[in-house]
Amino acid sequence: MVLATLSVPAFAADAPAGPSTSQYSLGDQTMSINAGLFLPLFDLPSGVIFLSGSPPQLTPGAVGSLSWAAYVSPQIRVGIDIAGNFTLDPNSNVLLMLPFVAKASYIFSFYPFELPVTFGLGANIVKYTSLSTLDLLLRPGVGLYWIYNSSWSFGANLNYWFDMQFNTTAANSRYGSFLEFSLSALYHF
Repeated sequence: MVLATLSVPAFAADAPAGPSTSQYSLGDQTMSINAGLFLPLFDLPSGVIFLSGSPPQLTPGAVGSLSWAAYVSPQIRVGIDIAGNFTLDPNSNVLLMLPFVAKASYIFSFYPFELPVTFGLGANIVKYTSLSTLDLLLRPGVGLYWIYNSSWSFGANLNYWFDMQFNTTAANSRYGSFLEFSLSALYHF
């Protein structure tokens, strides 16, 4: 408790002018590394709930990503994510996804916290056993970050993945829903 009280003045110099004023401007950039839990939700149009059954259709898995973004205004940044995740089926076959996502974020600032609301759109390379596809991926999300200092922020992300696997026969098209919860270290430069 005493240590926390003594450390408060050390970060006061990094505080922006107002309670909700961003400390970033046009051209500032970020890099982040993210790692966490990947939860398969359901498949459309079949309605299969991936985590149901014994054993489940797909297990919870892991996700990791690297991100870069640049501020185009004090509250808006645009960038890219390169990610990877995996889950297992009952036979221990791996469902692997490798998305490349362009994203835009609106940042709500409540110093020392930031709440980015993000929308991403990209391509998702999906591999399962000997099958491989290139899918369309929509990825809205929200995060909560604690601003440690002017260079570093630490937080968590909650992203919804909507993977669209189109087929020449509409009845064979599939739409998968997944949820990502990840922890993040964000570097500002």
